[in-house]
Amino acid sequence: MKTFEYDILSFQVKKQKDYDAMRSALNERGAEGWEVITAEAGDYGYTTFLKRESSRKKADSE
Repeated sequence: MKTFEYDILSFQVKKQKDYDAMRSALNERGAEGWEVITAEAGDYGYTTFLKRESSRKKADSE
């Protein structure tokens, strides 16, 4: 059975260059196998939720 691990990243976005930093950070995580599953806009920026398949496999019988 596949297992996943999750991570949460928060970004403060006040200027256009902040989007470039956000994009760069997400591209770095993507290169590590992470995938954004959702992003939420808040008063001060964005919170992104990521997942990737874990290298640990859970037994189907568990």
